[in-house]
Amino acid sequence: MPELKTLTTADVPLLRQYLDRWPRQNCDYAVVNLLTWGKIYNNQFTLWRDHLVLYSPKHAYLFFPVGPGLASSDLRELLDAFRATDPEAKLILIPENWPQTNPDLENFFTLQEDRDWADYAYAVEKLVNLSGKKMAKKKNLVSQFARSYPDYHVLPVTPEKHDVLLRFTEKWKRERNVDGAYLKTEFQAIQNTLAMWNELPVDGIIICHHNKISAYSIFSPVNPDMITIHFEKYDPDMKGSAQLINWETARHLKGKYTWINREQDMGLKGLRQAKLTYQPDFLVKFISGI
Repeated sequence: MPELKTLTTADVPLLRQYLDRWPRQNCDYAVVNLLTWGKIYNNQFTLWRDHLVLYSPKHAYLFFPVGPGLASSDLRELLDAFRATDPEAKLILIPENWPQTNPDLENFFTLQEDRDWADYAYAVEKLVNLSGKKMAKKKNLVSQFARSYPDYHVLPVTPEKHDVLLRFTEKWKRERNVDGAYLKTEFQAIQNTLAMWNELPVDGIIICHHNKISAYSIFSPVNPDMITIHFEKYDPDMKGSAQLINWETARHLKGKYTWINREQDMGLKGLRQAKLTYQPDFLVKFISGI
């Protein structure tokens, strides 16, 4: 296995150097995800044959290398080097068009697509306009919130607001009696994001009403044309708050990005249904190889 180093915020310039030149669409390549979730999963990296190689030892995931492109035989050689140490290692996030442009890939790998980990991508304009019959209910809920709370306002996420965001998130979990390993890990990722805030290419907005948080979202670019929504929380007792934070986030991003990546549904039925109701323009496939 190539010699690996643990990813830290000191590596942000290196990550951006490669990802800006060879952009990806999968949200896992967002610098914020690589570092904030990566701190939990001990994400590592190395440079190999002029490519950035990322590895998550927690799940034995070898990310598809970022660079000008490797031959299928080189990719096999790289994966085998990792599998010599961890036999469960597999190559993930193979670009959707790669098997078509490199037809010999299937001579070296058994490919598999996992729908549960596909990213949902939406046009920013669509989420701002909410046009058409299928979006009518969401548009009505945004209007209801605005009528019920006409003096709500939108603020940027800034370091001095981090503590209140964490308290809001803790309150949301406590009052909804929400538990589970993933949500505990997500809360840790939110903490990591806020702790690293000034060192990451990250942004966010807060919906406030009478000096109290109604909702917030945190997002960052995955490439120059696409933004990823990492975290989104809202007060379910305020009708329409979920739809409003989605809409206000899209309004904030309009003119800056073409696409919004709302990440995966992880195979959760309710989450999948919620993401599908916004009519995704396309899915960013999760393709792996062993």
